Amino acid sequence: MTAAFATPPQPAFGRVRLQPIQDLDRHAWRRVAQHFRDPEIAFLNGTPPNRLPVWLLRRVLKADARRVDRATFGILDERGDYIGTIELYDIRRERATMGIIIGERSHWGRGYGPEAMTALLTLAFEELQLHLVQLHTFADNPRAQAAFVKVGFREVRRQPAAGGRVDVQMSLSKYSWEDRLRSLAEPHGTASDALAAASDTPDGPNRARRP
Repeated sequence: MTAAFATPPQPAFGRVRLQPIQDLDRHAWRRVAQHFRDPEIAFLNGTPPNRLPVWLLRRVLKADARRVDRATFGILDERGDYIGTIELYDIRRERATMGIIIGERSHWGRGYGPEAMTALLTLAFEELQLHLVQLHTFADNPRAQAAFVKVGFREVRRQPAAGGRVDVQMSLSKYSWEDRLRSLAEPHGTASDALAAASDTPDGPNRARRP
């Protein structure tokens, strides 16, 4: 199960559905391993490519997802195919950190990232009743920053990181999320219509860096 919930949810928005990582099938786990080995994704994530075999990576990530401060999901597209991973971690004192990988290159630049983030943020603010969600990315990943801004995140600070890179911290409060939904709903009619319009933005391998 997803440790943050008594009953694992499967939130959905737009074309995507989030599935608890423990419920992914064998094919999806092979894709997880390929994403973690991808040098470009690893660079954007600020980590070396992961070389663990699939069976061991699956064991490690499933054990990690059982922690009470985690909510980890696979991202499934409209055909039910696994395309990436998204999570809330360090859930404590009404706040959490978000991380996301859209690992399938066929889905880059097509708005799947913002849709997955919208599904997870709705879960975070409405079901978990969090007050703040933050994330970390790098200054040399402007595509990810654009996607985060599109769903409501704002930059908080920048600071030096390893390898001469610059760490960018961004955050989104529940108040800002709800205020944004109200303002967007006015020309679109409903909050769902407003979210759909707001999440229509290009995306890529935009995983917020997990420390």
